[in-house]
Amino acid sequence: MNETLSPLTSAGVLAALAVVPIIVSWLIVLVPSKRREACGIVVGNPLDAAVLAPYQPVVKKPLVSLSRELNTADMGGYLLGMRQLPVEAAAPLLARYVRCADPALQLYAQSILAQGREQLQTQLAKLQRAPEDDAQCAAWMLETGLTLASPTLTGVAERPGFLQHLAELAAARLKTTASTPALLGQAVLVFLEAGRPEDAEPLLVRLPQGSSLRAELEPAVAHALHQKRFA
Repeated sequence: MNETLSPLTSAGVLAALAVVPIIVSWLIVLVPSKRREACGIVVGNPLDAAVLAPYQPVVKKPLVSLSRELNTADMGGYLLGMRQLPVEAAAPLLARYVRCADPALQLYAQSILAQGREQLQTQLAKLQRAPEDDAQCAAWMLETGLTLASPTLTGVAERPGFLQHLAELAAARLKTTASTPALLGQAVLVFLEAGRPEDAEPLLVRLPQGSSLRAELEPAVAHALHQKRFA
């Protein structure tokens, strides 16, 4: 009798042992472990239940018009937002508020203008240290200098001297680097702003014939030469 049951018992034990891994695997799937609970997994899209941001209407009026209509508190917010704009684009309006009667708006405008000037001066100094045979950096240098030389960013007393300095930089770079259209075009603009159209005229013939850049600059150079002859 014992000899007859022993094979059956062995088979039962083996069957039980074979079932145990299946049961354990199902328990792992069905019963969440502490590790799974602690990891904070969220099923679904949490943005579906998020609170939507308040609706902001589109402002269609120009800032110049708004500056004449808004009160001090509202205009302060617009001035602070001008930090995100290129300083040369916001400078005319900022210069106006530098001279306004409200001390807070004066402070905002002065701070934004000073920060923009500092960034341009840092960029110009970096480009001046670039290799003298780098035509691309030379064109960027003159473009940055012209932006910095705008009347709203450079004072009346400083502007003529700075423009002459920029013109000398342009003349020096034209001798040491390739005359690319970008560099020639910026040099022409520098010479025009510095009151030296006679230096700009020879550069026009070095621009590609029929190019839009040459067609745009030729009338400006001719007008400046005409004015200088009759000055």
